[in-house]
Amino acid sequence: MTDTKQPYVSDNCETYTDLEDSHEKIKNPELASILKKVNRSRNYRKPPIDNKQLDIFEPPPLTDISTKDEISLMDIAVFGLGRKPRFEPIEYNLKDAHIMVQGGTNCGMATIFDYDIFLYMISYLTNEMNRIKKEIKKGNDDYLPPRSIKPSVAELLNYCRRDHGGENYKLLEKSLERLSTTKISITKVNSKNRRNGMFSLIGDYNITTQKETGRISDITISIPEWVYDGIVRIENPTVLTLNPDYFLLDKGAHRFLHRLARKAAGKTEATYSLEKIYERSGTTRVFRRWKSDIKSTIAALKENPLPEYSISWETKGKKVNIKMIYTGNKK
Repeated sequence: MTDTKQPYVSDNCETYTDLEDSHEKIKNPELASILKKVNRSRNYRKPPIDNKQLDIFEPPPLTDISTKDEISLMDIAVFGLGRKPRFEPIEYNLKDAHIMVQGGTNCGMATIFDYDIFLYMISYLTNEMNRIKKEIKKGNDDYLPPRSIKPSVAELLNYCRRDHGGENYKLLEKSLERLSTTKISITKVNSKNRRNGMFSLIGDYNITTQKETGRISDITISIPEWVYDGIVRIENPTVLTLNPDYFLLDKGAHRFLHRLARKAAGKTEATYSLEKIYERSGTTRVFRRWKSDIKSTIAALKENPLPEYSISWETKGKKVNIKMIYTGNKK
């Protein structure tokens, strides 16, 4: 059987100028072979001026990275909403796509809390592309971002707004395993915004642990092809900024509602039927029991609302709607 998979344009590009020249397809058929002869690998940036032996993958400070989320995945749960891993698959039959999410046989599906690492990866890559585009406007060419990231453990925990206790080091390793084995299969029906195919949330990963303490000392995470090219190849990537206080939300259901509000309401407002929220949550609970839980979950937001959004329960006869309004308040 012939492999009909089309190569990604960025596979044959080393610098941003190469990428611009490609215009969705390689105009110069000799470009790939020429780039292979270039001494420097695309996985390395230009060395710093002082040429100190700094980690080339070290991310900028937390305050310089906006929290980004993949917009085509924001209106569904591509993970379990609890803290314990889920082993049952999630299946969505939406108007624009059929989506199946499956976790690893032994470790289960990624949780919404594991997903913080995915957000870090997208935020880092988006930040790098924004920096490169600024250099291009100044007339300077620059190497494309590497296809793997090597964050320090401290930086990753800081980004996710977690403390540096030993338990979080252990949770980090388990999160990476679940993220790498969780597969998302999307079959588009009538959609311009959904991706199509099968994807993992992160690629391969490697960890190094300290022999004395057993703590993780180094992490390397490969960026999946669909994430890398979705941000590097496209002029306006399909990502949205999340409020940093999102990471402080302790309940998975609150995080899910926040992501849904961010995509649907934006800086205005949006309304979902309760049945639609139920469908998008991926829950395995029967509707009547889930309804009682989500009502209590939303009621708890009156005292301590979500970052930037108010969520209200509205009843019209037998019909229940969930209204989401942008407030701009951080917490």
